[in-house]
Amino acid sequence: MVRTNENRESQSTRSTFWLWPLLAVAAYFRFRDLGIKPPHFDEGINGHFVMTIWRDGFYTYDPTNFHGPLYFYLLHGAEVLFGRGVESFRIMNAFLAMGFVYFIFQFRRFLGPAAVVAAWIIAVSPAFTFYGRYAIHETLFILGQVAFVYGRLNWLGRPSREAVAMIAAGLLIMISTKETFFIFVGTWVIAEIVIWFLEKREKPEVAWSRLGDLSQAESRRLVRDTAVISSIALFLLFALYTGFFEHSRGAGDFFRAFDFWTKTGTKGNGHEKPFFYWLETMGRYEWVLLIGLATSVVATLLLKSQHRAQRLLLLTGFGTWLAYSLIPYKTPWLLLSFWPLAFLLLPQMEQGKWRILSAVVLGLTLVHSTVKSYRLNFVDFAKAGEPYVYVQTTSDYSNVMDVLKRKIRQSPAVANLSLVIMIQDPWPLPYEVGHFPNIKYAKIEDIDKDPSIVANADLMLIDGSILDGLRNILPKKFGRMDFRLRDSYDHGWALFDFEKFRNVLAADVPLEEPAESRVKK
Repeated sequence: MVRTNENRESQSTRSTFWLWPLLAVAAYFRFRDLGIKPPHFDEGINGHFVMTIWRDGFYTYDPTNFHGPLYFYLLHGAEVLFGRGVESFRIMNAFLAMGFVYFIFQFRRFLGPAAVVAAWIIAVSPAFTFYGRYAIHETLFILGQVAFVYGRLNWLGRPSREAVAMIAAGLLIMISTKETFFIFVGTWVIAEIVIWFLEKREKPEVAWSRLGDLSQAESRRLVRDTAVISSIALFLLFALYTGFFEHSRGAGDFFRAFDFWTKTGTKGNGHEKPFFYWLETMGRYEWVLLIGLATSVVATLLLKSQHRAQRLLLLTGFGTWLAYSLIPYKTPWLLLSFWPLAFLLLPQMEQGKWRILSAVVLGLTLVHSTVKSYRLNFVDFAKAGEPYVYVQTTSDYSNVMDVLKRKIRQSPAVANLSLVIMIQDPWPLPYEVGHFPNIKYAKIEDIDKDPSIVANADLMLIDGSILDGLRNILPKKFGRMDFRLRDSYDHGWALFDFEKFRNVLAADVPLEEPAESRVKK
């Protein structure tokens, strides 16, 4: 039965009603207690690059970093707006994550109720909430993917300047964020080819594109607009990679990055995971996406040309999963690129028992996602053994930094303290304490040559293996706190000058006595 205009308007009104509770739930998971989690390894590195922008006035693109310049400029903007710190970065990322949810909801234009379901899946997904609170590139990257797909689906409906602008914006965001954009774009192109062949077999008379519907005048305008928009996008891309023309080598380094990434991706570079890693991860956290993956190929075959958008999305989701499964290099936040799987087959089962079954399945899986997301974001955010908690700084870090911050609030002059860092791989410390004027990175052999490093130290952050050697030369009393930077590291320590910090240290803090006192005993 053909729907009347009144029915279409009624459905649109019902769908729009869901936008506000959707955004409220999404905001709760993405903005609440953003400072609760210790800074991540990558957040510290991103902060370091933001510091170079403050220092140099532009970002110097490094092809071995595997990340484009756009996100660093956005984080720089976050510091301008919200002040210095990882929490400011996370606010910016949370806004991007909210934009992603809103954008998915707007796919109603192509998919109707399936887009509303997909937006709810994304809003409460453990992966999309957890990494939506992290200041890492992935959220911006998938936002670019969504913009590209939205523009492409718009084009397939009717070629227009708006469709070209959206495609160009999506490509610009992806290319200037991560060099791995070619995986997603290549997968989408393959999906289009497959669906084109299927549609030609099913209904040869169905047009793949409505480009022929345009008049000559409209076609000329579209060619002109496409040329202008493409030129602007290329200019912006060149400007970003060359540090706004201050680092001309960046343009060539963009192409060299693919050689570096190919070697890293095929070898794993310390992040090697087996082929079935994503299935295991989704089985633990992302039941809804797992259903989307399981039904993706079936949907491609069962759905017909009137469901072209959903077929394209699900096949792209399947292809992206397959590509990232074949590549040895795997970090859990790469799962965010599987977002097309959220447009799963179940909402199409609108009749009889299938409708009831799909509603029950969706309800249960969304409840599972919501519970998992709550625990992951607000309880187990730094818990070892949680696969999403990956290369994560431990709570020891927050405990030590809290002592330092309490002391600075009491006496701002403490910010001029002498801070000594003796940790092999100290990230995110270089960004977090980079504004301290008297900071020194040292090794144990440096102490042997210059004992005054320890004598003048007000706070030392050290690897656990160094403590015994330091005990023999400690010139004063230190309060000792646990400081394991990451679970994969050996145990470390924070040593506070006891006389300076005694009023902010716990009453039962263990003490390291001066070497002279230990000898007398």
